Amino acid sequence: MSTRQKLHLDELDMEREVVRYLRDNPDFFERHLDLLADILLPHESGRAVSLVERQVSVLREQRDEQRNKLKLLIQTARKNETLNTHINALMLALLDATSLQEILEIIQTRLADDFDAETVVVRLFNTGHPYLAELPELVDWSEPVMGAFEKVINGRKPVCGALKPGQLDALFDDAAGQIHSAALVPLVANEEGGKCYGLLAIGSRDRNRFRADMGIVFLSQLGKVLSRVLKGQLEN
Repeated sequence: MSTRQKLHLDELDMEREVVRYLRDNPDFFERHLDLLADILLPHESGRAVSLVERQVSVLREQRDEQRNKLKLLIQTARKNETLNTHINALMLALLDATSLQEILEIIQTRLADDFDAETVVVRLFNTGHPYLAELPELVDWSEPVMGAFEKVINGRKPVCGALKPGQLDALFDDAAGQIHSAALVPLVANEEGGKCYGLLAIGSRDRNRFRADMGIVFLSQLGKVLSRVLKGQLEN
């Protein structure tokens, strides 16, 4: 080994000892404040800065990062609070409804005003209810049409995403060509079993509004409440 190589190894050993010492003694610079102004660190701009300046810079970056995280958390909390308020108002309004027409109006109005829903339709299955003739929006579907939604009905849980052309036509009529994503909510009071009264469909022109991977907690709650309310109207 050459003398130069030996000196290099000795320097590396010394650096390791210095690093180890500083880590073991974090108060070192408090006892040697004069060194802080003399120590220089490379900066992204190319100029050298003192250790104090670098520490201040790092602390500012950390502060800004934490501030942005806190701001995001506050915004999310406010959105969730508003969402919960709208959900509670919708549920209470549905529970207070006294007719099929009132239920339909509540669903249409609340989802449009409070949840920015562009298109909302309700389709019922073979109920034979006499009031359906007076409510053209509520279509009493036959077996062939129900077959296009067999998977959703059997799954008994809301699904979101793009629909097939036949499904779009059955749900949204003339507006079908403008709907690029949708949420389908099977109207079942119990996801484990029991009768399915129909479907609630919410359509959007935005392809990303309703995605297959999005959460369905609110849609599930809405479907259960709407099913209970419909049951009271359709089976009495």
